[in-house]
Amino acid sequence: MPSRPPALISVDWGTSSFRAALAAADGSSIEEVAADKGALALGPAEHEAFLAAMVGAWKKGRPDLPIFLSGMVGARQGWVEAPYVPCPAGVSEIAAATLTIPTPLGRVLLAPGLSAVDARGAPDVMRGEETQILGALSASGRTDGLFALPGTHSKWARVEKGRILSFETFMTGEIFAALKEHTVLGRLMAETRVEGEPGGFALGVRAAAALERPGELLHAVFMTRTLGLFDRVAPGELAEYLSGLLIGAEILAGARGARSALIVGSPALAARYAQAGALLGVEFSPAPQNCAALGHLALLERIDAGA
Repeated sequence: MPSRPPALISVDWGTSSFRAALAAADGSSIEEVAADKGALALGPAEHEAFLAAMVGAWKKGRPDLPIFLSGMVGARQGWVEAPYVPCPAGVSEIAAATLTIPTPLGRVLLAPGLSAVDARGAPDVMRGEETQILGALSASGRTDGLFALPGTHSKWARVEKGRILSFETFMTGEIFAALKEHTVLGRLMAETRVEGEPGGFALGVRAAAALERPGELLHAVFMTRTLGLFDRVAPGELAEYLSGLLIGAEILAGARGARSALIVGSPALAARYAQAGALLGVEFSPAPQNCAALGHLALLERIDAGA
């Protein structure tokens, strides 16, 4: 099989991690590198050197190969601040606001983030997910739909005619970690799960489905402790209960009555959301893992077409 020529270096540089792919024109990865070195963990003058160390080998012999960055690397505390583009926004608006960073590494492009205003008039933001949504649109052939991007700060975005109309952020992953590690809830939890014990995750999802008023979630969270105290849920299933409760509450709020969504995330996390969705009547279709690269390619094509 002939080798695939690289089309660009796609970099997803978030708060806690760095992921780069030497990508072919179809978005597939030729090679990949990753590091637990988020954009916010580096000083103001350290990003360029770190990027060069990570992708420098790919640039040798390919000086014209563009590097496309997205994520928290464009935040105010990152390398270069890339302003937010207000929704609704699609590939044209995002490409028009993409920055070029002067660097000896050659052509380095930085995608902007997006901003939105919710029904109560409160602002919301994303960085990196907009590129993944563009890639998911490219991969699926869709122009409309609901997109779920679970994680530390989960995003739910509504897309129409290829443009992101609105989105909402849910701090599900971060809240789970904080409650598990830094509150009384974690004291009864055990890391080891016993096969055959009733599943705590499904119990948590069903508890989320039973909530009638917003404040009841705070009560259901405390049940993580009392269900353990009275041996209603095994220690190895308490974290699963809390996870199911928070993910279930997120899905119900993010879906807003929709019965299907395209999910962009790791296979393990997508499977967990699919399990919860099956209990709540929301079907999740997984997007491919190379959505960031596909999004970068779509943006690069639009930028070069307008050059």
